[in-house]
Amino acid sequence: MKHYWELVQAKVEAMPLRERVIMFVAIAFSVIAMTSVTLLTPLLEKQKVLAAKLAKQHGQMKELQAKVDEFSKAKKEIERSPLHARVSELKRQVESQDEYIKGQRKLLMDSGKIVSLLKQVLNKNGKLQLVALDTLPVSLVVDPTRKNNPEHKQIFKHGIRIALRGGYLDLLQYLVAVEESQVPMYWDEVNFNVDKHPDGILILTLYTLSLDKTWLKV
Repeated sequence: MKHYWELVQAKVEAMPLRERVIMFVAIAFSVIAMTSVTLLTPLLEKQKVLAAKLAKQHGQMKELQAKVDEFSKAKKEIERSPLHARVSELKRQVESQDEYIKGQRKLLMDSGKIVSLLKQVLNKNGKLQLVALDTLPVSLVVDPTRKNNPEHKQIFKHGIRIALRGGYLDLLQYLVAVEESQVPMYWDEVNFNVDKHPDGILILTLYTLSLDKTWLKV
């Protein structure tokens, strides 16, 4: 082996300086290239995996944003629903007819039942988490300054705001279940905010009309 290296060394020393420089540069380039391939290949593979994950997350975020936009559109449609106009109509009818309330009792609801309903629907879906459940101040439907309006003929508006955390489809199912309950309560506002993917927070504000001034306890 030693004899072999001595022969190689002798051949190299016999080469002109220019050829020796070219040979050493070629050897150095080969070593650098092999080292680069060995070190960079795993990094490039990791970079490809990371790029694929980022692209997937970007697609999921676009899909989630589209769902949020859909909820915003639904909220605007709710705001344009005839329910608000219905409240004004109730005011006019109460003012014009003393017997209207008796004929429209089916539109009234015991304020305490709304909380039971919301919790009952929530318990049917074990994937949702209750974030908050708050009552809103009682308001009057009939103008109290109107003459000939005894207090016992007043209608009271009881509101409640519930916040839930969960997946989009589970929250949507909750809204559908509340809507299909056929209980005389009215939607006032619906908000959906992205929390931590894939979960979001739904804030639903409802109210019911009642002859009972006493507000429910949550």
